[in-house]
Amino acid sequence: MSRTGTTLLNVQEAIDSAAEIGERRLPFVGVNNFRDLGGYSTESGAATLWGRVFRSDSPHNFTAADLEVFDALDIRVIYDLRRDAERDADPGPRPCVHRELPSGPVFATDVNTLRDRGDGERWLFEDYCGMLEVAGPVFGDLFSQFADCEGPVMFHCMGGKDRTGMTAALLLSCLGVDRETVLDDYELTSRHSGPDQIPHVVDLFVSGGIAREAAIGILSTPRWAMENALDRLDSTYGGIEAYLRGLGGMDQRTIESLRSRLLS
Repeated sequence: MSRTGTTLLNVQEAIDSAAEIGERRLPFVGVNNFRDLGGYSTESGAATLWGRVFRSDSPHNFTAADLEVFDALDIRVIYDLRRDAERDADPGPRPCVHRELPSGPVFATDVNTLRDRGDGERWLFEDYCGMLEVAGPVFGDLFSQFADCEGPVMFHCMGGKDRTGMTAALLLSCLGVDRETVLDDYELTSRHSGPDQIPHVVDLFVSGGIAREAAIGILSTPRWAMENALDRLDSTYGGIEAYLRGLGGMDQRTIESLRSRLLS
């Protein structure tokens, strides 16, 4: 078999493995949290399509072998949600569209307020609510572009957890995936890229003055934090459709186009 044929076989095996395991992670070596958002049932009886939308941590960690498989996925557009400084420090290996998703840098917080795990988890909740408040236009623009793109897309931040996690949660909600499943997807990150898998990041936070237990909380995926943020979406903004039509600037036709492209 040719090298290209072998690569394509590896891609299909990876996607099939992700589907069978139910954790959606494609087994790259350098990137821990690259996941397919396919295979989720919706309340209308449809399902999200496999191989259309991928979420990830930062692809600058791809190995050469990873990139060979990644390229064979034929992802048409990569959306980088990171800040300029993050992109400058660790540029991705492939061209991307930059859509900075506003979020609170951890070290912009008074580290004296981050003393235990509860403090870290509360920081996450407040950051998620802050994203809802200020990043509506970014979410609307992203989802509008997803609706227009003919091929697979990927979005990522640095760790693939918070900015990426909120984007995934809102996207799946818009597609009609039930709340508990959306929260399950959020929590999957801790299996692949949680504090136990990235102790060097915990140490980095600690070296900056954040208590170790608070750092663990910030780097985790507490279900309550995302659940309460999505409850805030409902109570403050009227739910996902009202949010996307309002702060997101989307129209109903584009929302329906997004669903048509990503659902079976």
